[in-house]
Amino acid sequence: MSKQIQALIEGVPSLGSYEGVLAELTKVLDDPISTLVDIAQVVEKDPDLAARLLKLGNSSFFGFPCRLETVQDALNLIGVQQAQDLVRVTRIVSVFKGLSPAVVTMEAFWRHSLGCGVAARILAMNRRLPKAEKFFEAGLLHDLGRLVLYTRAPDRVMEAYQRSQEKRMLLYEAERQVLGFDHTEVGEALLSAWNFPEGMRETVRRHHQPMGAGIFQLEASLVHLADFLVNAMALGSSGESRIPPLDAKSWIRLNFSADILDSVVNAIDTQIEAVEACFLT
Repeated sequence: MSKQIQALIEGVPSLGSYEGVLAELTKVLDDPISTLVDIAQVVEKDPDLAARLLKLGNSSFFGFPCRLETVQDALNLIGVQQAQDLVRVTRIVSVFKGLSPAVVTMEAFWRHSLGCGVAARILAMNRRLPKAEKFFEAGLLHDLGRLVLYTRAPDRVMEAYQRSQEKRMLLYEAERQVLGFDHTEVGEALLSAWNFPEGMRETVRRHHQPMGAGIFQLEASLVHLADFLVNAMALGSSGESRIPPLDAKSWIRLNFSADILDSVVNAIDTQIEAVEACFLT
């Protein structure tokens, strides 16, 4: 990690706790004899988190035919990992809450990010990948480095944005010219500081060049495609005014049929409002 990137991420708050719940939830999950009842009791200590979990479980994001009435029901059907991700993602959204980047609004940024998370999860489910829920988090966090740049180096980011407009180039390419690195490297560094696993970090780092992700090519390719679709749908924005091209080798690696794209786009349209209501309100 360069000294410039290290300086950028210094001062960004830790994810050490979401009002204490994340740390306690992690501790319970690490206990091999813990039960769903134990986990539910931790979640219920935070009424806001419990309400978000139930709202998410009863939304079109999951589409269960029956209504979930209790936190334990939600954990049983949604899964404990999804609950942990909800806590962590909600904390990340709160870390950057209220910021006013010059290039995009926070509403547009998180709409794009949530859209990418929804798309990545849907694609993973269609590909029948194990633990498809983890792709929601990877998609949602793919442009996290841009928030750091917008808040810690606003003048340089504006310079990069103006260059991308004048030269008709992609924003991440302009970032490299102006800064010497781009938002993917900053995002990877921040996730590393937050102790995210290597697969998540590498997926974020390589979502524009997924074939460079080594053993995580499939994960990076999936988020790459999700980002492409959400940009093409003009669903929010993280600052990029052009649609980054779809990497041909990545498309081959995923081995999707083109017929799947319409159904994925329709699913994103169906789920995005419900997900925004859970994470952003």
